[in-house]
Amino acid sequence: MSCEPNIYKIGVLSVYGEKENSIELWTPTADYLSESIPNSDFEIIPLDYDDFVLAVSNDEIDFFYANPMLYVEMERSYGSSRIATFQPMWNNSSYLGLGGVIFTRADRADINSLQDMKGKSFMAVSEKSDGGFLIPMGELLHDGIDYRSDIGSLTFGHTHDNVVLAIINGYADVGTVGTGTLEKMVLEGKIDMEDVKVLNQKEYENYPLLVSTDIYPDWAFAKTSFTPDDISKEVSIALLMLPSNSTAAMDLDSTGWAVPEDYSSIDNLMRDLRIGPYINYGMVPLAEVFIQHWYVFALIFMLFVTVEVHSRLMVEREKKLKLEASNKLKDLFTDIMRHDLLNPASVIKGFGNVLYVEETDDEKKRKLQRINDHTDHLISMIGSAAKLAKLESYEELEFEVKDVGAILRMVADRFSPDFAVKDIKPVFNLKGEYLSSVNATIEDVFSNLISNALKYSPSGTTIRFEIVSMDKNWKIKVADQGDGISDENKIHIFERFKRADKKGIKGSGLGLAIVKRVVDIHNGSVGVEDNPNGKGSVFWVMLKKA
Repeated sequence: MSCEPNIYKIGVLSVYGEKENSIELWTPTADYLSESIPNSDFEIIPLDYDDFVLAVSNDEIDFFYANPMLYVEMERSYGSSRIATFQPMWNNSSYLGLGGVIFTRADRADINSLQDMKGKSFMAVSEKSDGGFLIPMGELLHDGIDYRSDIGSLTFGHTHDNVVLAIINGYADVGTVGTGTLEKMVLEGKIDMEDVKVLNQKEYENYPLLVSTDIYPDWAFAKTSFTPDDISKEVSIALLMLPSNSTAAMDLDSTGWAVPEDYSSIDNLMRDLRIGPYINYGMVPLAEVFIQHWYVFALIFMLFVTVEVHSRLMVEREKKLKLEASNKLKDLFTDIMRHDLLNPASVIKGFGNVLYVEETDDEKKRKLQRINDHTDHLISMIGSAAKLAKLESYEELEFEVKDVGAILRMVADRFSPDFAVKDIKPVFNLKGEYLSSVNATIEDVFSNLISNALKYSPSGTTIRFEIVSMDKNWKIKVADQGDGISDENKIHIFERFKRADKKGIKGSGLGLAIVKRVVDIHNGSVGVEDNPNGKGSVFWVMLKKA
């Protein structure tokens, strides 16, 4: 057995390019973790923004320390997850959270509120700074001010101190810096507090610093998606137990680390600002005429498809009346025409939501809502009928060797907004390729399993995706942390209209029946078992290796 220690790399965001300084400040923390966790050595890797994303995406680091927005982007894009939140110190006491300070020179009698900033020159730290730019821009947006169009000019000072001195010396009208900057510069003798005037000043209980914005979670210490859970737990415990008077804590101007906070407020702010993973959020690349009249075209199209699909199914039924498989499919089609499906088509629904939000007339909004409701129902039936029409002649379906791991990840990515809304973390344990001969309908299997896991999982939990080798098969697992399924229900849930008793959660009981039908076509198997790691269930699908 090798006695060589395991080496773990910690990527530290170096905001101003001072990488040597980052190594010096963080080395005591690396030494502390190396001493606290047996057979482990920790190494500090300072990274700027561009290097940071590459290091995470290429699996070059095991852990990282990043500002809130960069952490959220790494979580949404690469499956990283937080294990601790930084706990800064001020005046020998700890506090939680960060924000931004919007200020002007004290003698500017013409600037006393955020609205007075319109048309004025503005200086921030950098376009990627949370407290020094993005959080204050969110505050302006909530006050009806768009920095892209309402501010006279925007420049960046690159450091917080530079911004403060530029405003005091009259190089710009208004500036913004992170919380704690003004107080620190006063202590260092660089400025007097009488030199500046804070705009939109807010007060929060037990928060000791000047602030103009909402308070958000501080910087995060996180693990990448491929870092094993066992070492992550040990690192988390060690950080939470770090003594407040230790060199590792004091060198970072902190009292240590706190239990990881909820970063959904940061996620919402990024959505509002249309940055990071939300840079194209809400954009509809269609002609204005179609946007205004999409429901007319959609209804005509749906009526046509309904008639066409119904006609084809009736012809096929006449041809296969003596075949048992045809009778089962006929029954399933009839059932679908009498029940709603769980997952309406997302694209048309998206158009409806955009049109509904943009409409200002109450009567038109009411009519649009009714159209949306009926559209959901009709699309649900058409989509199911078209899907089952293909399944009816499954001997003619085309199968192609594909990586089912890549398909699983692609389908899961479509649910990214749903993961964010419920603050549920998707965790992928996928390495290499998992080749199998599949038809495109396999996406419906994964979509149903993920949708069910999201519905029955409480907020703040984890959904894990894993594929393991089982002799000549791949076993694809989707594990949630919900209430689980009783043994008496496990044997029935793949039957039509048989559901576990989940009060308050809508569904027709058809999703898992369709899952089983598609898996049967692939000559595979499907099942459910208890989550071995605690509460919840593990739904699995077995597919043959290619």
